[in-house]
Amino acid sequence: MSVSTDFSRMILSASGWRMVFSADGDENGMSEKLSASGELICTAVAAAFAGSFGLKKGDRILLARDARPTGKTICDITARTLAYLGLDVQYAGICSAPETMAESATGDYSAFYYVSASHNPAGHNGFKFGRNGGVFGQKEIAPAIELLRKIVRDEETLENLYSDSRKAYSGDFPENSALKRKSLTDYIRFICRTTCPDGSIDSLRAQIAQKGIGICADLNGSARAVSVDRDFLAWMGFKTCFINDEAGKIAHGIIPEGKNLEPCRELLERLHAEDPDFVLGYVPDNDGDRGNVVYMAGDGKARVLLPQEVFALCVESVLRYSSMSGADNLAVAVNGPTSMRIDSIASRYGARTFRAEVGEANAVNLADSLRERGFNVPILGEGSNGGNITYPARVRDPMNTLMCLTRILLSDSIDSAFEKLPPYITTSATDPRAILHLQTQDYRNLKKHYEEIFPSEFENNRELLSSYGITSWKEYQTEGIVERCESGNGDKGGLKICFFNGKEEVLAYIWMRPSGTEPLFRIICDVRGNDERSLSLHNFLIEFQKELILKAQACPGTV
Repeated sequence: MSVSTDFSRMILSASGWRMVFSADGDENGMSEKLSASGELICTAVAAAFAGSFGLKKGDRILLARDARPTGKTICDITARTLAYLGLDVQYAGICSAPETMAESATGDYSAFYYVSASHNPAGHNGFKFGRNGGVFGQKEIAPAIELLRKIVRDEETLENLYSDSRKAYSGDFPENSALKRKSLTDYIRFICRTTCPDGSIDSLRAQIAQKGIGICADLNGSARAVSVDRDFLAWMGFKTCFINDEAGKIAHGIIPEGKNLEPCRELLERLHAEDPDFVLGYVPDNDGDRGNVVYMAGDGKARVLLPQEVFALCVESVLRYSSMSGADNLAVAVNGPTSMRIDSIASRYGARTFRAEVGEANAVNLADSLRERGFNVPILGEGSNGGNITYPARVRDPMNTLMCLTRILLSDSIDSAFEKLPPYITTSATDPRAILHLQTQDYRNLKKHYEEIFPSEFENNRELLSSYGITSWKEYQTEGIVERCESGNGDKGGLKICFFNGKEEVLAYIWMRPSGTEPLFRIICDVRGNDERSLSLHNFLIEFQKELILKAQACPGTV
């Protein structure tokens, strides 16, 4: 394969630059080797990074990776290239994403360079860039993408850079073990700060020890196997049990959803039968920023908490804690497909909810913007993806999620706490109906045709919709950190239709957007209530959304 052919398959977005790097081309492959074109692409990415983000020679760069097979080779190429181009590379080896970003916020670095493909299969790999604990947003990433494309087109110069950097730095680029130890210490301090911003961490530890709470984890060979999980949770006073806890030994599919949560669910049930204190379990993805949760239900069975449910419980926990601490002018920053349950929870505490485009950087940047306007934003995140970001963190972290759930467990059960949340039915991201494989990638025209046909399709179904109390609708679009009530902006952002009753209350929404990291088209429906009538409306609207999109795809001019 040529460099240009392989590069054409790379997904480029603010959420990460990703492709299959395994030499055999198998997205599930466990080979540590890269193809020749893959090695050149890694060189090009490093060169684009060095030429972007205002970096200059001598700037200190934090380099780290997750635990997937190709990471070591990619980081070796990356480190040599960055050093050859004059940057001061500090390579920490395998680190979880939250650990890396906490270190970047704590230490003196001009930027961080993280090699990871997050939840994608083992043969994939990729890159995330940022500084001060958060990834760069679209505004910073877009020029870097253009520079990368320019570098790849000049294949002769790229090959020379690859060759020259290898000659200048022969052998493996060394991992800095002292930096790794420092990053672990800094990370624990950072988690304590996010968990108890008022400095009351010792009081929380005492409550945990008195209550007796057990947490288990299936680390699935991820970067969290060499992060702080074991030491931090034990120090906090939890009973713990870990499986698949050797970094790089991936035991099953990486994305912590569906069947990949079964080993942890079964482990929690066994542990709980032996010791009822064990009530929570978690499974991270390979870079360890996402940690999906299983819990012991009241019937003695371990169950999976869906991503929207995890986020809702965390928002409830943090807003309650913030409100009790005397905080005011509270706000929550979320993405477009986050359930309206969050709006209802926020209203309990006098907080407002603001929405951004999908992408963690967008939620983080929205929260920053809100703080500049005087809002107190203690928690943010993407409900559709699970987990949460607890300020001052700028990335999801399962340790923060566990601490949020722990505050609930100190006085309640997860079952009981969830029953007290506002009732909503939301399409799960793992529901087959939530994913479409379209023939077109022309989202601009698809969206245009969707907007053209929606009004008449709504009228055709008005009688049925009115039976559920729906009388009107409005269209909302998200772009970057802005949500607008409008149509026709033509960008790749999310499109949402909200359905209202006669009192101008939102009863439901349908949402759509092409994935920025996978070749998929995602749709979601969210409905207020959890009875049979609400479920019936949800099921109708998700199918209605699918039919609308397929009709829009079939319109002339969509390619």
